Amino acid sequence: ICQPLAPDARALLEAEARTEMRFLEGWELRQQDGHWLLEKTYRTDSFCQSLALAERIARLAEAEQHHPGLTLAWGRCTVRWWTTRLGGVHGNDVRMAAATDEYLFGG
Repeated sequence: ICQPLAPDARALLEAEARTEMRFLEGWELRQQDGHWLLEKTYRTDSFCQSLALAERIARLAEAEQHHPGLTLAWGRCTVRWWTTRLGGVHGNDVRMAAATDEYLFGG
């Protein structure tokens, strides 16, 4: 899913990120601490279900060696993808967002 970053890799500009994420459902482009990231909150029925969802996302992240920010609470698990090294969203983050939905729910 993730491609190695080229030496000249850069974070996507806002318009580029919005174009790249046009096929993602429920994902938002947000700015946090001066950089763009992709964010989605998955709703669950309990804290334990939120934790189980986070654990599944962690397995995907480990397999790709690209790790999101995860926030757990009762009834929700929020996922944030960005590339720290580039200080923003890269194509790998868009692919990981799509892969997260596919991995969790088959689409």
